[in-house]
Amino acid sequence: MVESAVVSDRLDELDYYTLLGVSAAASADELRSAFHRFALKYHPDNHSGGDDARLARATQIFRRGAEAYRVLSSPETRRRYDDALSRGERRLRSEPEPSVRRPASGTQTVNRKAHPFYKKAEQLIGAGDWANAKLQLKIAAQHDPESDLVKAKLAIVEAQLAAKKR
Repeated sequence: MVESAVVSDRLDELDYYTLLGVSAAASADELRSAFHRFALKYHPDNHSGGDDARLARATQIFRRGAEAYRVLSSPETRRRYDDALSRGERRLRSEPEPSVRRPASGTQTVNRKAHPFYKKAEQLIGAGDWANAKLQLKIAAQHDPESDLVKAKLAIVEAQLAAKKR
């Protein structure tokens, strides 16, 4: 536990550019390459099966590096970060964390992990590929089992497939 606190302190001293090993003028390609090198070194999968403290440290470092890449890869957030960095802030804290809650209104959504599969299913439905749409929706349902939207769309696709079999 003590090592984790020490790592946190060291991480807090690094700005995003230093953490990824790039200059403030780095291009998008340079940034992408730097993050790839960073991920090869610190991705938690590369440290599994070993010491739990080492895995926790790598996970903590990787999360901060992913945060750095996310901020620096978007021109708007990078500009905001550069402004914050000029004031001595090493992390961009004003950006809210994505919510895991569903909106309070009656709108239906799917979470971030399920969203690409849901969108692909909609494209497949539009193309009339009901079997592959069902597969995409089942994957979306695995990522977001609480989503009424995914459940309803899956029911429609399954009904369409059943009607085709008749």
